[in-house]
Amino acid sequence: MLDAIGGRAIGFGDDLPYRPEAWAQVDRGERPSGDDLADAFFHLARIEELAGPHDVHGRFAAVSSSLDPLDPPLEKLRGRLGLDPPRWRGARFAVALTHDVDIPWRWTRTGVRGSAARLKSGVLSGRGQAALREARGLIEMPVHKLRRTDPNWRFEAVLEGERSHSASSTFFLLAGHNDRHDGPTPETYDRLRPRLVETITALGGEIGLHGSYLAARDPELLAHEASVLDELGARVRGQRYHYLRVDPHANLAQLPALGFRYDATLGFPDACGFRAGIAHPFRPWDVEVDRPLDLVEIPLAVMDVTLAEERYLGLSARAAEARLIRLLDWAAEHGGGFSLLWHTDRFDPGTSQGWDKLYFRLLEAVSERGGVCMSAGELATETESWLS
Repeated sequence: MLDAIGGRAIGFGDDLPYRPEAWAQVDRGERPSGDDLADAFFHLARIEELAGPHDVHGRFAAVSSSLDPLDPPLEKLRGRLGLDPPRWRGARFAVALTHDVDIPWRWTRTGVRGSAARLKSGVLSGRGQAALREARGLIEMPVHKLRRTDPNWRFEAVLEGERSHSASSTFFLLAGHNDRHDGPTPETYDRLRPRLVETITALGGEIGLHGSYLAARDPELLAHEASVLDELGARVRGQRYHYLRVDPHANLAQLPALGFRYDATLGFPDACGFRAGIAHPFRPWDVEVDRPLDLVEIPLAVMDVTLAEERYLGLSARAAEARLIRLLDWAAEHGGGFSLLWHTDRFDPGTSQGWDKLYFRLLEAVSERGGVCMSAGELATETESWLS
């Protein structure tokens, strides 16, 4: 664990005391007291998730955690030990820009019916902003149909906008629809997938696998989905589970054998911050064999859905910006290397309610604070050289 914070030269038991009672608490699945190292390991290895409650999607939520995700204990320990955080391309902190491509084309027949249903629901429930968003989209829909465009197909604009900020990003693509949670129109996604790979690759973006809902519990299905992207010419090095259905003790150990170098799923669905108590990429701990995995885990610190959706924080783009700026201020002071997730359906100027503009303001804010933006694969590559 000391390797994860750059403490290879520190002797456990010599430079840092060994307190058997604290480690006995860890062995019992309890959060230890009075021992910073044992406490940091408790969070890094996600011990509390071994027997912790999970939601209907099998996810461990921040509300169930003893951790303050915005005050990561491994970073506090790093500071107490006088260890400098890694620098990413010479920068104090790095943000991996990532996008989950859940619905690449909005205006299918199913999409139109769904939007109309959400409009009706918003009106009846008094959710004016949600209803207005759907109404605007439906008003603009005939123009998109006439032009053969779609508000969700914003890949060129996103990548060009990132390039203007000297950055690139990773797009996690679904390669299978085996459950209703994977999306409403699998045939549309199947038809568009080759074009997605071609468009993103041509513009310099990275493609990762968005492991489908059921693939999170089925390694063979995950391997098949990876092969679908490989056959399309995508050079897949990393993945993120759909719905963030990651269990650090169940579905990370399989990834290296399937050819993945990194995962970018580990974050809380209901809160911003650092689920493993560390603000930098690290190698997840395999409790069963008592050693780190040959895998880079890129902490997922921020997801647009967490910020915007009413089932989570329910913030406006303006209110969310203040929280995000505080996170970037923290990273500028303490260092960090983490990912930001913005879904590709939040870049339509007509219906995004400001979330598209907020994304690019964040890229500017990273640069203003001495940070650097890059793809998840680029951050993983730099991490491998630092952890090796």
